[in-house]
Amino acid sequence: MKPLISFIVTYHNEPKALLEACLGSIRALRLSADEAEVIVVDDGMTLSDSPLLGETLVRQEQSGLSVARNTGIDASQGRYIQFVDADDAIIPEAYEIVLEQLRKGQADVVLFRMTKKDSSKSPLKSETSSLPLREGRGGSFLQHRNLRAAAWGYAFRRSVLGELRFCPGILHEDELFTPQLFLRANSLVELDAEAYFYRQHEGTITHSKEPGKVKKRLDDIHFILRELNSLGNPLLERRVRQLTVDYLQNVWTLTHSIGEVRRRARELRGEGFLPLPMRRYSLRYLLFSLFV
Repeated sequence: MKPLISFIVTYHNEPKALLEACLGSIRALRLSADEAEVIVVDDGMTLSDSPLLGETLVRQEQSGLSVARNTGIDASQGRYIQFVDADDAIIPEAYEIVLEQLRKGQADVVLFRMTKKDSSKSPLKSETSSLPLREGRGGSFLQHRNLRAAAWGYAFRRSVLGELRFCPGILHEDELFTPQLFLRANSLVELDAEAYFYRQHEGTITHSKEPGKVKKRLDDIHFILRELNSLGNPLLERRVRQLTVDYLQNVWTLTHSIGEVRRRARELRGEGFLPLPMRRYSLRYLLFSLFV
C-alpha cells in the first residue's frame, strides 16, 4: 500500500544543523512508518548519510532546485506530496491539521500558512481551527483569491500532476508550477494553520544584487509571464496581472533605473500585458495599475 504522504526535502550544501532540524520536525509528526516516506534529494552530492535515519537519500549532480524537486517527484510513492526546503521546517502541531485533511482523502490540494518565526517558538495559535477557511476548485481559487505560489505552502495529491513538472534552469520556478497545478485541482482546502517555518536568507541568488543575477531574475519572471499567458486560460488572468505588477516592481527595486523600467514596460505593452485593467485584487495592485 502506498504511504499517505511523501516529504521531498531538497538539499544543496545548507548547514547540516539546519537539515537535521528540518528532518527532526518531520519525524515529530504523528505518522506511522507506513504512512510517510521522506526523500532527501542531494543536489550536488555533498551530503553524507550522517544526518539521516530512516530517510531515503537520492543524489544528483548539481542541477538546481527545479530538477531536484522533479527527481523527488519521480522517486516518491506517497498519495500526497509535500515539498520542504532543507533549511526550513515543518511546524508539527499545526501540520497535524493538514494531515487530518489528507487522511480524509477528499482534497487535491491542502493550502496552509507559513511563519518566519522560529518554529520552536511558534506554538499553535489558540484561535487556529481545523475547519477550512474555504473550499472549492483550484481554478476558482486562482480566479478569486491572491496566490502565494511557494511550492512548500501546500500538500497536493500526486495523481493530479500528470506530466506537470518544474521548469529547469529558471528562478521563481514556483510561479510557473503552482498556478498550473491549481488548475488541475478539482478540490482545494485552505486552512488557517501556520504549518511551515520559512527561513529567509540574504545570501541566496534571489537576493543577490549582482547585475548578471538581477538580469536573470527579471528575465525569468518575464519568461514565466509569457508562459502562463500562452496557456490562454481565463482562470489565470488574475495571477498574470498580479505577476505583471510584481515584475515591474522588481525591475525598479532591483535596478533603480527609470530607463530600465520604461524599456521593460514597453516590452510588456507590446505583448499585451499593459495597460493593466482596474481591479480590486489588492490595494497594491490598484495603486500600481493607476500609476502605470
